[in-house]
Amino acid sequence: MKLYLFVLGRDPELSKIEIESFLESKNLNFEILDADKNIAVIKLDKFENKLLNSLGGVIKIAEVISNTDRTEDIEDNLNKINLYSGKKNKIIYSVSGFKTDLDGFVHEYLKEYFKDLKIKAMFKKEFKPSSSIKRDLLNEGLEIVIYKNLIGRVVAVSDPLELKRRDLGRPSVEHVKTISLRLAKILINLSKARDGELLLDPFCGNGTILQEALLRNINVIGVDNDVNSIKQSKDNLEWLKKNYNIKNKYNLIKLDARKISSVINKVDAVVTEPYMGPYIRKLPTVKEAHNLVLELSDLYSSVLKQAKDLLISGKRIVIVIPRFRTREGKNIFISIESLAKANNFILRYKPIIYAYKESKLIREICVLEKL
Repeated sequence: MKLYLFVLGRDPELSKIEIESFLESKNLNFEILDADKNIAVIKLDKFENKLLNSLGGVIKIAEVISNTDRTEDIEDNLNKINLYSGKKNKIIYSVSGFKTDLDGFVHEYLKEYFKDLKIKAMFKKEFKPSSSIKRDLLNEGLEIVIYKNLIGRVVAVSDPLELKRRDLGRPSVEHVKTISLRLAKILINLSKARDGELLLDPFCGNGTILQEALLRNINVIGVDNDVNSIKQSKDNLEWLKKNYNIKNKYNLIKLDARKISSVINKVDAVVTEPYMGPYIRKLPTVKEAHNLVLELSDLYSSVLKQAKDLLISGKRIVIVIPRFRTREGKNIFISIESLAKANNFILRYKPIIYAYKESKLIREICVLEKL
């Protein structure tokens, strides 16, 4: 087994449980040895560069090439590695350090390394993934990540440019009403849905979750009570099939989410951001927020009751629920643990808050497992 440094995105707690769920779904032998807000140190028995394409909450992955803090041993370890195998004689390299004082030493080592190779190398402290992709640093450059005494060479970088192309390229999107592709990927991974299994989104909207699941070789069913949303989903999924050579199947049904068990027998996972209440232009009062919570709790309870009949023991529903900020400065939220218990689910993880500071509506990401 080898050691890897997973560089986490802006929601580290969410990224960590996504990684855990995803690796479990792939039946990979792994161990998370350490983690903080920036890095997860993971021992893996099998690694493929394309693994990162499936993760929404990881920015880069580096393979550990040295795990000592003795400078003479670090130099010996780096001397054994062919750090640059590209063809250009003018390149860019970077060294990113987290909880370490080794970055200066490694930087000086690399200056001499490239000088000996007669390569003109320009140093940058850190690269955003989009810059790494544009400059092809995996092949024609070098990125080093250091965490404590672990020095890793970057072997995979997330591609935000491809996400943007996919997001803007699909024919029918209302961005105000849809979640990001990145979040959709995370939610799917939290569900532990496997290749060839069947995933249901009972509030599919324009099909973002369905789209990202199909790209993961998962079959999907999308349900929505709005005929225009079903049309948008169909347009987007047909576009996806045409442009990404999708072989997996999808089915779209116009139906109230509270009646899904009347037309669907079994699924392997449920992933959804349901109706979150009316669009909030200004903060509600505590009383208004309580009324919203009562209304939405009834809806979500009905959906969980349906999911209970569709999922077998051990399978998951991943659901996004709202938490409302109020004018009085209080947060009013739905008791998801009570709803889960009433419908034979357990809360697999503590709900993860997903929101920007200025958001009026706070999302809570909840992973429920069928008992």
